Amino acid sequence: MKIKRFVFLAVICSCVFAGGSPAFAQKLYPVKGPLAQQTPQPVFSGHIRRPLVSAGPLFLLLKSWTVANGEVLEGKPKKMKATSANTETPAPGAVSLPEPNLAWAWDAVYGDGYFVAHILGNEFAQGVFRDSQGTVLQVESYDGRNGVAADNKGNVYKMVW
Repeated sequence: MKIKRFVFLAVICSCVFAGGSPAFAQKLYPVKGPLAQQTPQPVFSGHIRRPLVSAGPLFLLLKSWTVANGEVLEGKPKKMKATSANTETPAPGAVSLPEPNLAWAWDAVYGDGYFVAHILGNEFAQGVFRDSQGTVLQVESYDGRNGVAADNKGNVYKMVW
């Protein structure tokens, strides 16, 4: 009986403290831009800091994203308040990241008016992730599970937990 409890506890602890584990990682799915045209579409994984146990949303523990060709983009999300909304979609190649928010990306992924109806005036989390090759990825989430991202290569992503 004691051995079964020990094994159960060991399994639970290994799951909880395996911060970079894919079971706990966010995923980015391209919905617009060059990567959305690829077949099959690439799926990118987020990796979180250890320990996994945290008082706040897990999104705030993100430390990196692994993207195309194994590139690893690093950064750290922070809480922000959405005080303005530029929902006009920028021209391809005209995105200069980081931006105050990705209002236009929220609307592109979830439908026109989504940012104003659900994000504007509320607290959300935003992270800017970079690598040594010049790739910039801005990721936002209002609930830690769902969100959007955009990169400086003209791609827009839907983020899911």
